[in-house]
Amino acid sequence: MIQEKLNAEVISVYPNKVKISIDKLEDFKIADESLKVGSYLRIADNEDAILIAIIENFSIEVNDDGVRKHIIEANPLGIIKDNRFVRCGDSIAIPPKKVEPAKEDEIKKVYEQSVEDEDKFTFSSLSSNQNIKISVDGNKFFSKHIAIVGSTGSGKSCTVAKILQDIVGINKRKNIYKKTQKNSHIIIFDIHSEYKSAFTIDNTEKFNLNV
Repeated sequence: MIQEKLNAEVISVYPNKVKISIDKLEDFKIADESLKVGSYLRIADNEDAILIAIIENFSIEVNDDGVRKHIIEANPLGIIKDNRFVRCGDSIAIPPKKVEPAKEDEIKKVYEQSVEDEDKFTFSSLSSNQNIKISVDGNKFFSKHIAIVGSTGSGKSCTVAKILQDIVGINKRKNIYKKTQKNSHIIIFDIHSEYKSAFTIDNTEKFNLNV
């Protein structure tokens, strides 16, 4: 539940950025949730639309009287209007009326409505909220080159294994994403035998991970 005392004010709007001034950051938080870079904001305008933005950075301004204000810069992702999320960033009316931390169901709309249901391939969750599942367009995902990068021990191999397990339906016992794969083909060069244990399946599907 959002606290009643919210003291945020939009002080400038750009096509790719919204600048917000906050008197007291502690009064702007949702209970039990830390506000940080990557958190989501909801900004209401005069047309009953909600701009969803993601926090890019924080800074502090001090006026001549020594009063401190927190300044947040956020990147607009899109508009929720008529219960639908539409990607855009420059259509919010000026001045916006109200700034609050975004609600969970609003953040879900950003991801759930970005891809049509029949095209969804879901293998991950939002890092800041595991209740929010992230889907990609399966057809586009499997028809392009992708790269999974990260430092040693960050989980690259586990991510690859998770994607491939979901493709063939190992975790769900059947391939529920078959329509999104468009007859995709995958070859694994498992030089260090990292993936063999991730593909223990019954005899209905066969995998040869030897190179």
